[in-house]
Amino acid sequence: MKQTKRKSGLPRLIEIAGAKKWWLIGSMALAVLSAFALFTPYVAVYRILTELALHADAPAAINRDFIWRWGFISLGGVCAFGVLFYISNMLSHIAAFNILYELRVALAGKLARLPLGYFDKRASGDIKKVMSEDVERVELFVAHHIPDATTAVVFPLIILGFLFAVDWRPSLVILLVFLGAVLIQSSIYYGPRSKAVYENYLKSLGRMNASIVEYVRGIQVVKIFSRSVEPFERLQRAILSYRDYALNITRKFALTYTGFLTMLSSTILFLTPVIIFLLLKAPSYSAFMPTAILFLIFGGGMFFPLLKLMHIGGLLKQNSIGVGLIDDILHKQEMTEPEDPRQPAGASVEFRHVTFAYDEETVLKGISFLAEPGSITALVGPSGAGKTTVGLLAARFWDVNSGEILIGGVPIRQIRTEELMRLVAFVFQDNMLFFDTIEENIRMGNDTASREEVMEAARAAQCHEFIEQLEKGYDTLVGEGGTYLSGGEQQRLALARAILKDAPIVVLDEATAFADPENEGKILASFSRLIRGKTVLVIAHRLSTITGADRILVIDAGIIAEQGRHEELLSLEGLYAKMWRTYTQSRQWVLGSMTDR
Repeated sequence: MKQTKRKSGLPRLIEIAGAKKWWLIGSMALAVLSAFALFTPYVAVYRILTELALHADAPAAINRDFIWRWGFISLGGVCAFGVLFYISNMLSHIAAFNILYELRVALAGKLARLPLGYFDKRASGDIKKVMSEDVERVELFVAHHIPDATTAVVFPLIILGFLFAVDWRPSLVILLVFLGAVLIQSSIYYGPRSKAVYENYLKSLGRMNASIVEYVRGIQVVKIFSRSVEPFERLQRAILSYRDYALNITRKFALTYTGFLTMLSSTILFLTPVIIFLLLKAPSYSAFMPTAILFLIFGGGMFFPLLKLMHIGGLLKQNSIGVGLIDDILHKQEMTEPEDPRQPAGASVEFRHVTFAYDEETVLKGISFLAEPGSITALVGPSGAGKTTVGLLAARFWDVNSGEILIGGVPIRQIRTEELMRLVAFVFQDNMLFFDTIEENIRMGNDTASREEVMEAARAAQCHEFIEQLEKGYDTLVGEGGTYLSGGEQQRLALARAILKDAPIVVLDEATAFADPENEGKILASFSRLIRGKTVLVIAHRLSTITGADRILVIDAGIIAEQGRHEELLSLEGLYAKMWRTYTQSRQWVLGSMTDR
């Protein structure tokens, strides 16, 4: 089946906006009516001037009722414009907020269905930008730019239609100038080089912003190591690079943009000779004078909406790129769910000849092992050997390239994601605390747990004591904007969350890496409660924590180089023995002056 080409740019923006098409059709219809209402005062002024000019020689013959009538029509047009444009904007805003809501819900739902590994490979700041800034731009486009663009397009057309009804000859001059300005404007935004130039401009802007963020975040390190000059020079180069690129764009489009502005401002230049010629040929100067004034006013003023369209065009370019980033997420390959899901018979974890690669880099090469319920399997090895990847694959953060992973004798691709997440509990090096109470952060492990069960899990995780010392106890707000907790305290809350979940499979990824000695002791004490009777996979760098493991797998360059118990591996005098000697020597290392040696 032929794959449908994905829409992009303005067509995709229109497609997204079309999700609430009746609201937008109503908004655009009212915007058109508001443009007619806005034009009414100009017609009224023209009619009044015509009446005055026809009776210039006999002011007493002026029809005052006619003038008052058109005066009230003008006032009514202004009021009608305000009401119609207000309602038009209200409808577009209602549509925009609904689209914004639906887009964010769609993105949130999509992210929930993506492989968990997607978030390891994608910066959280990038995802946040898409869900906030890029979606907000779509909302801005729908709420403001659609009615504004409608008015900016319709108003000049109304003027042209009216002018042609008054006198086609000067109107033809205005039309030719109008078409020339539109052609030049289109070449700026839709020419063959415009997209590439604008994308490169945004990349240059992004590099400058990244350099600014890096400089500000690293200012402490810069000051400590007295390296303020070099980082500042890098920041300066990034700023100067952006400046040079912006100037280069200005030079590239200077002639075109100058031609556009010249065309807009030169309407009077082309129109004045025609008006003078027609005035000289007119039977009555006074009768033709209102027409001459009308064309001279509109000839110079009807092109201002084109400037608004140019501004909207620039924003549309930016929106189009943002929509592309939104679609990149919405069209990502989801984690497939089994059509006929199976229920695992137990909590064993088995890898059968598993090969896995990140993009083009192969990380695991034919890994095979079996972790039985009630056993502890430790994964050790050099940095980058693939230890953490093994743990993540067990919870199907990604699908393997070849081989298979089984839980309870069932391939994990045949287990529903919801069931798989119920079976596996993770404790990472870095643990996320949401801006909520301590109780609710722990309850994420089991949303049906009672407060007593939450407190019991906290006691098991060795964190009940410090929670009780807080002013509001379990009702204390933590996370961003809440009460500050140390790394060890956050780690123990994460353990309480995992204990409360009571999953039969537990993956510990260097869970004591950043703990001080006191917290490490408490964390290790809480492990005994967490792993009791479970299938445990431990990724460890501190080898002293896994000497009692039932099996130690030494991962090196994507393969299992050695396996066995601690004593067995030491007797092999291989990689593990070397790592153990290095580890024990490092623990004996102490600070001392050179004179002590």
